[in-house]
Amino acid sequence: MRYWLFAAAALFGALAQAAPSEWVAAKVVKVEPERSRVTLDHQRIKSIDMAPMVMPFKVEKAVPLKAFQPGDRVRFRVAYKNDHLVVEAMEKAP
Repeated sequence: MRYWLFAAAALFGALAQAAPSEWVAAKVVKVEPERSRVTLDHQRIKSIDMAPMVMPFKVEKAVPLKAFQPGDRVRFRVAYKNDHLVVEAMEKAP
C-alpha cells in the first residue's frame, strides 16, 4: 500500500512540475530580497487548485524582488520545485 501512495505522490509531483503554470493576479504584502521570499495576497491558482489566500513564496533568483514594494499589484507564475511552491516569474500587473 505504501508503494502505491509513494507512486501516486511522485506522479502528482511530476505532473505539477510538467504542467505549464498560469499567470495569477496578486497584491504584494511583504518583500524580503535577502531571503528570496515574497508574501502575496493571491487569487485562486487553478493549476494546483489552491484557494485565494495570503502566503509567503520562495522566489527564483532571476526575479528582481527589489523592483517590488508592498501594495504593488502584480501577476506571477508559480511551480513546484524541491517540494516547495516557487515563484518563477513576477511582473507588475498590466
